[in-house]
Amino acid sequence: MVRHMVSSKGARGLRLEDPMSPYLFVLVIEVLHMILQQMIEQETAFRYHWHWAELSLFQRGFADNLLLFCEAHDPSIAVFQRELELFAILSRLHVNPAKTQLILSKAARYDNTQFLATLDFQEGQLPVKYLELPLISSRLSLSNCRPLLDKIDSRVQGWG
Repeated sequence: MVRHMVSSKGARGLRLEDPMSPYLFVLVIEVLHMILQQMIEQETAFRYHWHWAELSLFQRGFADNLLLFCEAHDPSIAVFQRELELFAILSRLHVNPAKTQLILSKAARYDNTQFLATLDFQEGQLPVKYLELPLISSRLSLSNCRPLLDKIDSRVQGWG
């Protein structure tokens, strides 16, 4: 999961609070998507994550976060690594390793040191929370949503 990208020229330009930031993020992620799509189409050894293979889905972006999906094997991980490096050269936006995590399934954890070394990411664990909700591989249950619902309920109570 790529959570943040940082510019190598931090002195000038947009700040996180800038109203244009979300729009520019979407445009930049679209360029990254096209670069990855082209490489995946050329790289016959790339394997999609089993859950998303039927849809040929390898990426989801939302807010200022990007999720990349693939099967946990060297050629697929290498595609992401090469394309993130190419994207950094083209855009001067680099993945921030301190804020980026590689989350592996339980079955793939035996190879985690090799994958972590290839990508230079930290190892993350599910569930990851986003907007008070856990990002999990199964359906959300009421108990998963309870903290967010309680927070909404407490705010609505204050309206009366």
